Amino acid sequence: MKETRRKITVFTPGKQYIGEVDVPNASLRTTDLLNSTNLYWKDPAEKNFNDVLLMFNVTISIDGIREFQKFNRVQIRQPNIIFFHDDLTNVGNAKEKKRADALKKKTHEEKKQIHLITKVRVNSFFDIKGSFYGLFKSKSIQKYIPLSDVVMYEIIRQQDKWVKKKIPLANHFIGVNTSHIEACAFD
Repeated sequence: MKETRRKITVFTPGKQYIGEVDVPNASLRTTDLLNSTNLYWKDPAEKNFNDVLLMFNVTISIDGIREFQKFNRVQIRQPNIIFFHDDLTNVGNAKEKKRADALKKKTHEEKKQIHLITKVRVNSFFDIKGSFYGLFKSKSIQKYIPLSDVVMYEIIRQQDKWVKKKIPLANHFIGVNTSHIEACAFD
């Protein structure tokens, strides 16, 4: 398959990075890419840190400033990524989907509901409700937990009160960095 770029949005404390990442082929899920032990780099000689995501054509936004800065390329340290989302509505080929359906039936995987609260960073935290498949324990050892059917709010401290702001998502999917999860509850 042909190598390509994919648009993603990455949230770090106080900032959003909207840009593109290199993917080795279009059928690879963004979560699989970011959970891999070695991130895909088209040109590995560009790498400066061991734990970064290289993004292209990036616009950085901060609260109140939609286009704070723009970069042709930027490296984002993965430990600082709270969560990411992409705009994909469908990934994978027919053979992969058939295999996934057979695996779900064999393991009796069911869709489970989860409510996550992230750590407070800067002056905010995220309140996330979503769904996942599989065993949470096995998902929690990965860097990013994939969630679907997500409804998410950023809770922001503004002077002497907390304000709740809904985060719009193109396809109600996110990958949450497990190191930023402070608490979770299962419905």
